[in-house]
Amino acid sequence: MFRIHIYLNFLKFIKAFFFYKKRSFLESKISKIILSQSKKQKLVFSSQCRVSFLYLLKYLKEKKKFKNEIIFSSYNLPEMVNVAKNLNFKVKYCDLNISNGFLDSKKLKNLISKKTSAVVITNMFNSYKETKKIKKITKKFKIDLIEDNAIYFDNYTKMKNKKFYSGSLGDYTIYSFNIMKNISAMYGGALATNDKKFINFYNRQTNDLSPMEKKLIFKQSLIFLILKVMGVQILYKTLFFSLIKLAHNKNLKILLRLFYPSLKFKIVDFPDSYFSTISNYSLKLIYLQLIDKQKRLKDFDFRKKNNILYYKLLSQIKNKNFKIIKIEDFNYQNFIDFPVIIKNKEEFNNFLLNNGIEVRYIYYRNCERIFNTKNFKCKNSYSFEKELLCLPNNKRVDYNYIIKVVKYIRIFLNKKT
Repeated sequence: MFRIHIYLNFLKFIKAFFFYKKRSFLESKISKIILSQSKKQKLVFSSQCRVSFLYLLKYLKEKKKFKNEIIFSSYNLPEMVNVAKNLNFKVKYCDLNISNGFLDSKKLKNLISKKTSAVVITNMFNSYKETKKIKKITKKFKIDLIEDNAIYFDNYTKMKNKKFYSGSLGDYTIYSFNIMKNISAMYGGALATNDKKFINFYNRQTNDLSPMEKKLIFKQSLIFLILKVMGVQILYKTLFFSLIKLAHNKNLKILLRLFYPSLKFKIVDFPDSYFSTISNYSLKLIYLQLIDKQKRLKDFDFRKKNNILYYKLLSQIKNKNFKIIKIEDFNYQNFIDFPVIIKNKEEFNNFLLNNGIEVRYIYYRNCERIFNTKNFKCKNSYSFEKELLCLPNNKRVDYNYIIKVVKYIRIFLNKKT
């Protein structure tokens, strides 16, 4: 079974080409839905999530001239850290809490100084309760909290019959609508905030930008179509799975970079494509998916059901070489891919491939190792990069497939003991 699931369906992909609404209408309707979740008043759009982040950091440099430090979880998307580096921020790396995979709040306190401008939290394995801890710390030290909500959209916790969504605790919340997200729009990002001065700054900075080049949208659309074709069962079984298996078994980097774009990352200046606005086509795709609440809820419930089953079955495995992240709330921690931590990750991945199972071998990366040449302190982030992979989780993944995956995990672990 193809591990990748593109949430954008083919019908909406085609409809967006012929569907006409004014840009102002699309932005207004999208903003209403996202702002209702983020509990904020203003939303701006960008060509990519990292571009929203870029302009936010430019604004913070102007707003806090003598505060040039920013704190990230070391286990992160390197492109985000690269934005801060290119803007000459001093980046401090906070390690993960090994038990829950989230930013370690105790270690965070020791990293904060008078020069700290902001803390960036990535909604990845965190619970609402853990995020509130970080919020309390940033509020105490009067520094900004930036919440990266790229892969947690629609996730929420419920208290007293009221929903509190991920993305609602940051002073600034950034969103991604890239091709692999559960709201997929080829390219696209947004930022929600109550800071009117930032909105004015952003509008001034981006007023003269041109829309993203059509050739980039075309290229991403082509990738979308290829991935959709790869999902056709007979083609996947007879062709694509063999390529994936070959790439891993022979460590063919040219193919692995196709399957895992994060492997292509290089420390570079900002590409020209960053300095463009979101396309009308992307806005139409976002709008069409957001208003289809029935499908969003259905996708959400499929993932949640699978996460509960994975967690129940995998919690029963008692092996020193294997563990899972504690899930406190299956509505908030509703993973698009189910994370597991296992020793001998490469051998385990090859074992699964040899038994017809594909998983997400690379998730995020240990940015301290990428950007620093010495003094590695984030040992847990290093362990996560080395040992974490993700099991497939989407509406095609049914009960029997999960049972099969768990069975082969047990077989592998029993061989290693």
